[in-house]
Amino acid sequence: MAIGGAPEALVPPTEETAGPAHVATVSFLASRAVPSGGFFVALAGGTALARVAQRRGAREGYGASVAAMLETLAIMGPARFSVPFTQAVSAPLLGRLEARGWAAAAQVLVCTAMRVLSNAAGVAFFVWVIAGGLDAYAGSYDALAGRLGFSLSEQGTLLITALGLLLWGIFASVVQVSVYRRGLQRWPPAGALAAPATPAAEPHHGRFDPRAVALATAVAFALLLVSTEWALLAAVAGWLALAWVLARPDRGTVPTGLVLAALLAGGALAFTLGAGLGLEQALRRASRAALLVLVATWLRAAAGADGVREVSRRGLGHLGWLPCAPEAARVLDAIGSEGRLTAAGRSLLDAIEGVSRRPVPLVDAVLGWVAGEASRYRTGPPAPVLWLRIRSQDLLLVVVAAAPGAVLLS
Repeated sequence: MAIGGAPEALVPPTEETAGPAHVATVSFLASRAVPSGGFFVALAGGTALARVAQRRGAREGYGASVAAMLETLAIMGPARFSVPFTQAVSAPLLGRLEARGWAAAAQVLVCTAMRVLSNAAGVAFFVWVIAGGLDAYAGSYDALAGRLGFSLSEQGTLLITALGLLLWGIFASVVQVSVYRRGLQRWPPAGALAAPATPAAEPHHGRFDPRAVALATAVAFALLLVSTEWALLAAVAGWLALAWVLARPDRGTVPTGLVLAALLAGGALAFTLGAGLGLEQALRRASRAALLVLVATWLRAAAGADGVREVSRRGLGHLGWLPCAPEAARVLDAIGSEGRLTAAGRSLLDAIEGVSRRPVPLVDAVLGWVAGEASRYRTGPPAPVLWLRIRSQDLLLVVVAAAPGAVLLS
């Protein structure tokens, strides 16, 4: 039943889901690309995913969400993946709660809990991996507090951090639920979409099998998380330089990766120096932060958009026992095309042209674009299935990626 309208005829899940998943891909990509305000940009995509779950159920909603996030990963790589993540996780659930008639206050409570937990995990990763530990994180805050004439303990730092997460979680959840509910209540009746064509198969043109690239990346990530010893950092950097030269990479995401590497390395350096742990420790932690981003950037560059998409598709195929994995695989096939993103961006600019820049009219214009873009979307030929074959060079890539681990045994 449509909220505020007449009953809608059901259409096959993939067709009705593809349009909103396409909108979520556009919105989430934009939220990762803008330097600030990514939360607000991602609201459009979250509304679309909530619509899928409201209409089709939680499995279809989360399938669309997983597909949209994997598509952004294929196009942009892992950079700033966390920006739309919380909305990707919470939007389908909020859509189901709206379908079941939950009050706005109850939805805000659920959303706040999910947002605080998600953001707390992100902060924990920053504290113990990027900043280098609670001593560096708390020490930098204590140094800042000392300049203001008081001291701040580790417990005080954690309390301030928790309070900040809670306040942001409440504010963001109120905005998120309000926008979603407004969008769902104003969504027009659904129309049928065209069925996707059967994908053709073609060979992967990268030098390395994308599955080997993904495995080598995971190995390098694991080693970097274990230690910041100079010998290990130098060995991983050497492997990365060699792998970069040999991979014939797609350089489209390199500028973004370099900027993010510089930002995280600078943050690690500042926190460690601010905590008084010394220049040598700060340089080691900053180097690890930069290498983590550069290895992730190499993954997208070496595997290519089609390679990352194919690894995602096959991974979902192996997870068929997991709820929403089959739905995600079907939707990923239906939205696997970068060519429509520019046209979608232009249509959004047209939709908000001449609209007052006050919050409510602007939100209504964007929500109108979300519903219109989703209903206009037609599933063309999906991204082609790739022929993949593991060769000796792929095995060598993974072995060499693991070789720096020998430093830890010496």
